[in-house]
Amino acid sequence: MKSRNLSIWVIAIAAMLVLLGPLASQSRGDFVLIDDQWLTANLSHSQGTLYDRSHASIVSGGHVYRLYAYDYSTVNMSSGSVSYLNTYNSSTVDIFGGSVSDHLQAFDSSAVRVSGGIVNDLRSLNSGTVDIFGGSVSDHLQAFDSSAVRVSGGIVNDLRSCDSSTVDISGGSVSDLWALHSSVVTFHGRNFSVSDGLILYGDRVLGTGLLAGEWFDGTPWTVNILANRPTAKILAIPEPATLLLLGLGAVMVRRKR
Repeated sequence: MKSRNLSIWVIAIAAMLVLLGPLASQSRGDFVLIDDQWLTANLSHSQGTLYDRSHASIVSGGHVYRLYAYDYSTVNMSSGSVSYLNTYNSSTVDIFGGSVSDHLQAFDSSAVRVSGGIVNDLRSLNSGTVDIFGGSVSDHLQAFDSSAVRVSGGIVNDLRSCDSSTVDISGGSVSDLWALHSSVVTFHGRNFSVSDGLILYGDRVLGTGLLAGEWFDGTPWTVNILANRPTAKILAIPEPATLLLLGLGAVMVRRKR
C-alpha cells in the first residue's frame, strides 16, 4: 500500500514538473527591472525591460534577444550580445565590448556611448545622442530628427545624417558619408584636401568626392562623400591652433599696412 502511494506521488510530481517546465523556462527568459534593481545577464534571455533607475550589465555568456531601456535606466555591455536594443526617455547605454547584431536605436533624449565591440546598425532619433569613441559600426550609423552624433574614434562604415541632425567628427574612421535634408556635418581637423568633384569654399565643403585631412593627433583620414544635398552642410573646421595662427597672421598683415 505504501509503495503504491509512493508511486502515485512520484507520478504526480513528474506530471507537475512536465507542466511547470515550460513556465519556469519562460520566467528565466524574460526580465523586468524597476526602481534601483540591478541584473548581471550572463545567460540567454528572450526579452528584458528596464524602468526607473534600474541597471543591467551584459557580460560573457549573456544574450538578450530584445532589450528596452526607459526612464533613467542604464545598460552596460562589456561582452555578450543583444539582437535588438531600443533606448527611450533619458536612459543610457554604454558599450565596451560584445555585439548588437541587428540594430540599436536611441529615441527621445537617451544617450548611447560606444567605446568597443560591434554594433551592426545604429540609429539616433528625436533628440537622442550617440558618441563613438571606439569599436565599430559595421553597417549604418544614421542620425534622424534633431539628434546629435559625435565620432572621435572607432570605425564607421556608412554614416548618414538626415533631417535636422548634427554630426561632429574629430577622430576615427568614416568610410562613406551621406549629408541629407538640413543636417550639418562638421569635420574638426587640419590639412584638408579634396579630390575632383569637391570644392573647399571657406570652411564649406561643396559637391561629392573624397575629402582628406589629419586629425589633431596627426592621424590621416579620408572619407568618401556620396551625397551632399544643397540644403545640408558639410564643414571642414581647422583645429584651434591653426585658427589662432591664422588670426595672428591677419593681425600682423594689418600692422604692416
